Amino acid sequence: MGDAGATPENYCMLQGFEWNVPADQKHWTRLQKELEALKKIGIDNVWLPPACKGAGGSKANGYDIYDLYDIGEFEQKGSRTTKWGTREELDQLSQKAEELGVGLYFDAVLNHKAGADNKEKCRVVEVDQNSELLKFLLHKRISLHLRARAK
Repeated sequence: MGDAGATPENYCMLQGFEWNVPADQKHWTRLQKELEALKKIGIDNVWLPPACKGAGGSKANGYDIYDLYDIGEFEQKGSRTTKWGTREELDQLSQKAEELGVGLYFDAVLNHKAGADNKEKCRVVEVDQNSELLKFLLHKRISLHLRARAK
């Protein structure tokens, strides 16, 4: 049993959200208030929900992306805030995390573009779901929700 040296640093990440968090637009503030206590018990990183505005406005979890660039800053979909809070509150959470040395990781699923106002044409390839090899059958155009209304 030789000296293997120091034990490598172990880091701990907390999932800082779940599907049923109240849609009260105060989540960023709640997390900020708890951040110091979390750091003291060994939480080094916090996994955050998608910060962008969803199609459901202030009630959306963020997986129904409406505007990737609206993180609680613009009046859209019936609200300025996201389900989680305002951009300013997110900035304050980020600043506090930086002060404490806590990393923040956003859950971002950028291809979930279900919340647009308009459709546009795009190319798709239809696949035979019953084929073992999933052979491509034909190219055709379909309409998908891909972009927000022009501002």
